[in-house]
Amino acid sequence: MIDFAAKLRHFHISWHLLDLPPLPPPPPSPRRLLLPHPPLRPRLPPRRRPLRLPPHARLQPPPLTPPPSLLLISALSKKRFASHAQSLFDSLKHRFPPDVVLYSNLVHAWCRAGRLDEAELVFGEMKTHGITPNVYTFTSIIDAMCRAGQLPRAQELLCQMIDDGCSPNTATFNSFMRAHVKASRMEQVLQVNNQMKQLGCEPDAITYNFLIEAHCRKGQRNLDAALKVLNQMAAKDCAPNAHTFNHILRCVLDLGDVNAAHRLYTRMRELKCQPNTVTYNLLMGLFSKAKSMDMVLKMKKEMEDEGVEPNVNTYGVLILAFSGRGHWKRAYGLMREMVEEKCLKPSGPVCEMVFGLLRNAGQLKKHEELVEKMAEQGFISRPL
Repeated sequence: MIDFAAKLRHFHISWHLLDLPPLPPPPPSPRRLLLPHPPLRPRLPPRRRPLRLPPHARLQPPPLTPPPSLLLISALSKKRFASHAQSLFDSLKHRFPPDVVLYSNLVHAWCRAGRLDEAELVFGEMKTHGITPNVYTFTSIIDAMCRAGQLPRAQELLCQMIDDGCSPNTATFNSFMRAHVKASRMEQVLQVNNQMKQLGCEPDAITYNFLIEAHCRKGQRNLDAALKVLNQMAAKDCAPNAHTFNHILRCVLDLGDVNAAHRLYTRMRELKCQPNTVTYNLLMGLFSKAKSMDMVLKMKKEMEDEGVEPNVNTYGVLILAFSGRGHWKRAYGLMREMVEEKCLKPSGPVCEMVFGLLRNAGQLKKHEELVEKMAEQGFISRPL
C-alpha cells in the first residue's frame, strides 16, 4: 500500500502508513487464500482511528490471487505446451473448479499446437459441464478450422455462436478473411466484409490489410481499389503499418509503375508509417528495375540511417543491381559485408553472378579470398 500510494503521488497516505505502530495483522494462511470469498479485513487497534481519505484516494483491496497452478496452466497455454497444460489441468480440475477463461486458454493452446481434434474435445467437455463459451473460445476454434481448410465447419460454428447469443468480434471475421485471401476468393472476401458491417464489427488494421492484399494478389492487380481501401483506413483513424504498404508495393513492382512507387512512399511518410526491411527491398528492386541507381543508393542510405536491419534479400537486390551494370567493386564489397559482418549466406544465383564478374574482371585473388571467407563460415565446402 505504501508503494502504491507513492506511485500515485499520494505521499500523505504513505507517510500516514509509515507512522502507524508496528502491529501488522497476522498473514492469512494459504488455506484461507484458496477460499472463494475474500479474507476478513484486519482490525486496527482501538486506540488508533484510521485516516479519513478523500474518495479519489481510497484504495480498494486487491482481488484474490488465483492459485499458482492455474496461472501455470495459462502460461503453458500461451507457450503452446498444450499437452503439459492438459495434464496439469486434468490433475487439478477436481480441486479448483475451472471457469470459462481457463477452458478458453486450453482450447487456444490445442488450436495453436495444430490439434483441432483435442480442442474440440475440450470444447465439448466445457459445454457438458455447463460452462458457456465466450467469443474468445469460439474464435480460437473457428480460426483453427479456417487454417485447416475446414471452412464449412467454421461457418456452422459461427452460426451456432450467433444462435447462442455470443456476438462475433473482428478477430472472428479476420479468420474467415485470411482463408479466402489465401485462396484468392475475392468475392467471398467482400462478403465477409459486408457481414462484418451488418453485425456492427469495426474493421481493424488486419482487416484492411487483408482487403488490400486481396486487391493486389495475382489475378486482381487492382491498384486503384487497394489505394481506395488505404484512404478509407486513414479516414477511420486506423494507422496503417508496413505490411499495408508492402502489399501495394508488390503490386506496383509487378506493374513497373515507378511514379506510383514515389507517390506511395511519400504517402507512407505522410502517415508516419515506419518502413521495414521488406519495404526497402521492394523499393530498391523497383528502382533497380527502372535503372534508377540514385534512388537505390538513397533507399540504402535511409535504411542505414533509420537502423533497419538488412537481410539476405536486401543484399541480393543490391548485388544483382551492381553486377548487372558491371560494377564488380561494389558487388564484391557488398558480398564481403554480407558474409563477414552479417554472417548471411548468399543464394546460388548471387554467388554465381559475383564469381563470374570477378573472373571476367581478372580479379582471381579477390575471387579466391571470397571463396575462402565463405568456406570459413561453412556456406560452401572448402575447395581442394
